[in-house]
Amino acid sequence: MNEPILHHYKESPYAEKARALLGYKQLAWRSVDVPRIAPKPDLVALTGGYRKVPVLQIGADIYCDTRLIAWVLEARHPQPTLATDAGSWGDIVENWVDVNLFSKAVAYTLGRNVDHLDDAFLADRSALSGWPMERAALKGNVPLAEQVLTREITWIENGLTGRLFVHGAHPGGADFTLYSTLWFARNGRFDFSAFPAIEAWFERMRAFGRGTPTQMTAEEALAVAAAAEPADLGYESRSPDASGAALGQVVSVTPELLGKGTSVEGLLVGIDARRLTVSVDTLRAGRVHVHFPRVGYRLRVTG
Repeated sequence: MNEPILHHYKESPYAEKARALLGYKQLAWRSVDVPRIAPKPDLVALTGGYRKVPVLQIGADIYCDTRLIAWVLEARHPQPTLATDAGSWGDIVENWVDVNLFSKAVAYTLGRNVDHLDDAFLADRSALSGWPMERAALKGNVPLAEQVLTREITWIENGLTGRLFVHGAHPGGADFTLYSTLWFARNGRFDFSAFPAIEAWFERMRAFGRGTPTQMTAEEALAVAAAAEPADLGYESRSPDASGAALGQVVSVTPELLGKGTSVEGLLVGIDARRLTVSVDTLRAGRVHVHFPRVGYRLRVTG
């Protein structure tokens, strides 16, 4: 089966980014629901240990991180395009949103809505981040978080005034990254009524929809992987890499943010300046290739 399979849950902002990308590309896709908190036995059985969402599966190829998911969808379905003109600031905007703005939106949204979050969720996110999430501290941070978030959203309002999208006439990766973060803040009850350019842009983004999803069980998705073989990489490896890792070595890949207990260990079969791929033999999905972007992930040789 070559139809994309998205492993996700509805509240995840990065899953919303992937759903919006599938909508923009006007794709039919399979939807697998993942628990919001650990344990996530079916997901880690597929990925070899990675538990964050979303994960995009195509046969026995598993793509982690929405930045990589966007590249894969663009390569497989180039129209309508995400490509940007030379000289675009899109990569810088996308990285700024991921590294800076998203944390502000999380601080505001968690603090504003902490009374509606159960203890299990807070404990799970504390374990994933490596620092405690205490209700009183989250609540107490809301005024400052709102002030900082408002200041930075004002910058976005200025940037979008007179523009259809961050990139101009059509959206690029930065639009979808920004959309998912502002979608999260909006669901967290941030008031955007004073930002008309963002409101208009948000409606243009939302109009792309989410494609055509069909529900699939986790067991069915694992069976798809088990019946398939990983595809050709689709990129030329550069080995040895600047990190010191070389093809054929056993490596561990860990997210730099919220990465506690979510590493993947496998045989390095592909690497370049942009992405890397490890081959993992799993009990339930057989041999899979798990793919990551280089940005945002630590690579360590373990064998």
